[in-house]
Amino acid sequence: MIKQNFTKLKYKKIFITFLIIITIAAAMAITEEIIEPMGYIRPDYEKTDITVILEKGSLDDNDYKELFYQTGLGKTAVDEILKDKASGKENILKFQEIFFKDNNVSCDKIGIITSQESIVNDEGKPMYGFNLAPYENGYVLVTKATHSLGWRHGHAGIITDAENQETLEAVILGTDTQLQNINKWRVYPSFMMLKLKDTSQETLDEIAEFAKNNLLDIPYGLTVGLTSKKNPSPDNIISTQCSHVVWYPLMQFGYDVDYDGSWLVTPKDIENSDLFEIVQIYGVDPADIWP
Repeated sequence: MIKQNFTKLKYKKIFITFLIIITIAAAMAITEEIIEPMGYIRPDYEKTDITVILEKGSLDDNDYKELFYQTGLGKTAVDEILKDKASGKENILKFQEIFFKDNNVSCDKIGIITSQESIVNDEGKPMYGFNLAPYENGYVLVTKATHSLGWRHGHAGIITDAENQETLEAVILGTDTQLQNINKWRVYPSFMMLKLKDTSQETLDEIAEFAKNNLLDIPYGLTVGLTSKKNPSPDNIISTQCSHVVWYPLMQFGYDVDYDGSWLVTPKDIENSDLFEIVQIYGVDPADIWP
């Protein structure tokens, strides 16, 4: 009798364990489905004629705001593009055309628990979906395109050599930080390019150089700031992750771009930092970029 009760109890525990696993798996699948549409937002407002603004001799704050909502370009990008008297206005109109374009987006696994969204053509193959605004060393790139187990954590990187289209990134768990080509970001359906406010290009160059000299070939670590120091000395960095690759070099120059200041810095923390100005966005809501 005792043996029979023990057997029943054993099978009951197995059944409950199996039920819990199934429930967790179902919850994760549902969460992934819910979060999926959040990876790309096309403007839901009217495309307007911005040629009148572009014909002005000088632009005011309202003009820059309208251009931002119509093209995704911030003031720094608009001014830089308009320096080209021959084709600057035409180029901004091209940004507007692409900004309102509707894209096909595919989501694929890039790790055991991580998925990434990409802009794809009619055949389902990844393609460049937009053009990049003018960029310089030290600019920061952020996307919402990656998510794991229902958490849209996104991805971040820093431009270390603009002339050679080079970024420094911690790509995925199990790999070391590496140099990437900036054009990979044009495949992401959501994109943000950021620049430190009121900071000279000389300082940004120094930040980029520091990042490359101290954070290249560092192992990926999810728990930086918890199981290891968030802000160690450069010769004591034992691991990093995508947002930490951005945060750490900026922090060494006195810029703490971790919005909530917790042990974990995320792409969302970086995007929401008041220390940045927006150079360019794509596939996100201009009024509420990453709520």
